[in-house]
Amino acid sequence: MSQPTELSVLTLNCWGLKFISKDREDRLGAIGRYIADRSRGYDIVGLQEVWVYDDYLRIKDLVQDTLPYSKHWYSGVLGSGLVILSKFPIVSTMMRRFALNGDPFKFYHGDWYVGKCCVSATVVHPTCGEIEVFNTHLHAGYDPVGTPDSYLGCRIGEAWEMASLIKAATSQGRHVLSLGDYNSAPNSLVVALLTKQGGMTDSWARLHPEPNPIPRGLTPEEGVAIMGVTCDTPLNSWSKHSWLNYLTNDPVGERLDYIFYRETPEMVCTSVEVAVREQISGIGAPNSGAKNYSDHFGVHAKFAILPAVYHFQNRTPSLALSNSSSMGSTSSPATTSSGTIASNLERTLKDSLLEQDRGLSVDTLEQILMILKQHMEQSLRRPRLELKVIFPLMLLSALILDVAFFWIQPRWAAFIVALLVSALSAGWIVHFLYGFLFGGELSGAFLNVIQEVESVIDYKVAHEGAGSRANSTRGVPGIHGGRTGLLQK
Repeated sequence: MSQPTELSVLTLNCWGLKFISKDREDRLGAIGRYIADRSRGYDIVGLQEVWVYDDYLRIKDLVQDTLPYSKHWYSGVLGSGLVILSKFPIVSTMMRRFALNGDPFKFYHGDWYVGKCCVSATVVHPTCGEIEVFNTHLHAGYDPVGTPDSYLGCRIGEAWEMASLIKAATSQGRHVLSLGDYNSAPNSLVVALLTKQGGMTDSWARLHPEPNPIPRGLTPEEGVAIMGVTCDTPLNSWSKHSWLNYLTNDPVGERLDYIFYRETPEMVCTSVEVAVREQISGIGAPNSGAKNYSDHFGVHAKFAILPAVYHFQNRTPSLALSNSSSMGSTSSPATTSSGTIASNLERTLKDSLLEQDRGLSVDTLEQILMILKQHMEQSLRRPRLELKVIFPLMLLSALILDVAFFWIQPRWAAFIVALLVSALSAGWIVHFLYGFLFGGELSGAFLNVIQEVESVIDYKVAHEGAGSRANSTRGVPGIHGGRTGLLQK
């Protein structure tokens, strides 16, 4: 059997917000030089939060010799911030703006204005053919740990859309990678949707399974090494605080950045690590000390790529690995020899693919359905209030002051009233549009996802005899999962 080819993949949130991110230009230039270093050997890189187009152009120029193919996407008012860099030719690209995308009135959050979306670039790999590389940055969480997550329903809707896109890509016979900042903990419904419904494998979880027994009292260094922490860790010079880890409840930060992949005999993950952790000087003011490249660490995964040997028969894998009828014992996952790849496949691949193809259980789908319904009601309260109460009151006030204007003396008082009329007139228009247009769009987006989830549940109940729709009346574990929306352990 031919030796596998190595594919090296990196994802990094660059924290590149104009006027907000500190030392943005210095940091993104340093990130470009870091990625361009030939010794690192990156083949595919997904970047998030590259909001400023000039920053993208600078990075593109820096990596031109090592990653000559690239794409930057526009979305919303301020742009998607998403970039894919590739060593291999990009033959097609796609962008899908999420239907559930935040709240325009919460301008201080900004997610609606950047048009949160999912993008992809299909690259042609010389060994395995087409690989569709997805890149995304899901809606951020702004609620403290342990409090209700006001955007959990939004992220679940985004993950549902992504799972559908990924399944469509795999149905075309492509290999699939999905990179990005998912703003979700490993045991969240968001990750479950991507792995169970979308059929993807979490590279970190594949090679660093959840420890048993669960460790307690982790140091920040252990949080990175054991839990794969990428954000809000005390080890990062830009961290303002340390979030409690979803599993250990230690203030060591959280794993929010992922490299997912569709596991097949042609694509097997051989190593994964938390990357771009170095602190360097020369960022910001002179003598300001060493700083990190971003407020996130990156994730770096390597894959063994083999020529096409994968055949489906009744939805189960049949491995056609020459000279591998007798599989040996397991060895280190970082080893990329053909014998190790074959033995790893024999041990893990069949069960993995069968688990992927089963999708989510009816109980988990019922949880998702309940959360979507609850968050739809919560999200629509303000648009309804704006449309039914605030808009009529402002319009009525503007009309009353308009009429009173002709009898008001002295003239300076009339001038003040005129200003109030102008403000109220602008106000009732804005509140009407928010309640009518945004409220209607939000309601439709939630209902679409809800109906799709209900269709999947109905199919599973009818064809698999699993569970009952009566489960939808039970409570939903994880509804108060804070920023991550955790599933109940």
